[in-house]
Amino acid sequence: MTDDNPNNKAESIEPYAWVVVGILLISQFVMSVGAYSWGPLAPFFRDEFNISNARIGMVTSSLYLTATIIAIPSGMLIDKLGAHIMLILCLAIMGIAFWIMPLAGQFTWIIACAGLAGIGYGVINQVSTKGIMHWFTSKTRATAMGVKQMGVTLGGAVAAALLPAMTLAYGWRKGVFVIGAAMVLIAIISIFLYKEQPGSKSPVNPAEAKAAPSPKTSKISLMEVMANPVLLIVMLIVPFMAFSQICIASFMVLYLNETLDFSVAFASSFLSIAMIAGTLGRVGWGLISDRVFGGDRIKPSFILSIIGALSVFAFALLDKNSPICFFYILSVLIGFTLIGWNAVLMTLVAELAGTEKAASVMGIMVTIAWAGIVIGPAVFGYIADKFSFFSGWVIVSLISFLTAFGFIYISIKIKKKESLTSPPTT
Repeated sequence: MTDDNPNNKAESIEPYAWVVVGILLISQFVMSVGAYSWGPLAPFFRDEFNISNARIGMVTSSLYLTATIIAIPSGMLIDKLGAHIMLILCLAIMGIAFWIMPLAGQFTWIIACAGLAGIGYGVINQVSTKGIMHWFTSKTRATAMGVKQMGVTLGGAVAAALLPAMTLAYGWRKGVFVIGAAMVLIAIISIFLYKEQPGSKSPVNPAEAKAAPSPKTSKISLMEVMANPVLLIVMLIVPFMAFSQICIASFMVLYLNETLDFSVAFASSFLSIAMIAGTLGRVGWGLISDRVFGGDRIKPSFILSIIGALSVFAFALLDKNSPICFFYILSVLIGFTLIGWNAVLMTLVAELAGTEKAASVMGIMVTIAWAGIVIGPAVFGYIADKFSFFSGWVIVSLISFLTAFGFIYISIKIKKKESLTSPPTT
C-alpha cells in the first residue's frame, strides 16, 4: 500500500516543505470557510427566502456539482502545469464567486454563485495532494496530509462559530463578501510565497523515481492504476464517507435549531466543536496510521467508520431533555471520525496512484467522492422534509456501517493478494 524503501529511513525533510504545507493549510482553511458556510447560514436563508430544507441543500449540491465536474480535468492540468499556477487560480475563482454573491435578490442567484465557487473549490484537493506528494516521502506523508487537511475542518469550525454572530450583527451579505476577499488575498500571497519543489518533475522518494513513467506511457499507466482493484474499491467507499460528512456539516445546526429549539448560536457551537474535533482527527488518524499501524491506512479507516456510525445513531436518539454533555461528547466523536477521515484515505489513494499521477488520480477520486456530496444534502433535506431529521441521521449511521464493511472487504482482498504473490516457504 505504501511506496516505502528501506533507504528512505535516513531521508530528511526540507524545511521549506513545511512552509508549503502552511500555505496549503491556509488555502484549504479560507476556501473551506466558504464551502462550509451554508450550514450556519441555513437558518438565515430559510427566514429571508422562505425556502425548504431540500432547497437549502441545493446550495451545497450546486457547489459540489461543479467541483465534481472540474475535478478530473483540473487534476490533469495540475500534473501538466504544476501546483503553483492552479493554486492561485482556484483561490481567485472561488473568491470572486463569494464577492458577487451578496448581490443576490433571489435564492437562485446564491445557488448559481455556489456553482461558480465550486469551480475553484474542485481544484484545491488535487493541488495540495500534488504538493505534498512531491515534498514528502511515504514516511511522513500521511502526517503532512493530515496537517494540510486541518484547514478544511478549521474552516468549517470558524464558519460555524463566527458566521451566525456576524450575520446577526452585520447581515449575511457582508460576511460572505469578507470570505471572498480573504480568498483573493491568499491567492495574491501565494504568487510570491508558494514554490514548486526544485526538480519537481522527479519524485522525492527514490523508489518512486525508479517507477516513474515516461511521458509516452502516462495514459497507459493511469489506466493501469485505475485497474487496481483495491484503488477502485476505495474510490467506491469514499462517496459514502463524503455523504455522511456533508450531511453533518449542512444540517446539524438546522436540526438542533428546528427540532430541539436550540438557538442558532448555541446550535452552531456544536457544529464548531465537531469541526474542531475533525481537525484533530485529520492529524490524529494520520499519526495513528503512520506511527501505530506502520503506514496501514485500512485499519484506522475501519475503526473510525464504526465509531462514527455509533455516534451518529446515538446523536439521533437525543432530545431536548438530554444532558447537554451528551451533545458535546457526541459532537466530538462525530467530528473526530466522520469529519476527520479524509487525510488517511487521500494518502492511501495517492500512494496507490504514485507521485507522478497523484493529482490526476486524485481528480478522479474527487469526482467519484463528491457524487456523495452532490446528492447528500438534497437527499437528506428531502428525507427531513418528508419524514423526519431522525430518519436522516439513521441513514447517515447505516451508511457509515456500510463503509466499515467495505474496509473489511479491502483488507481480505489485500491479504488474499499477498498470499498469492508471496514466495512459498520451505
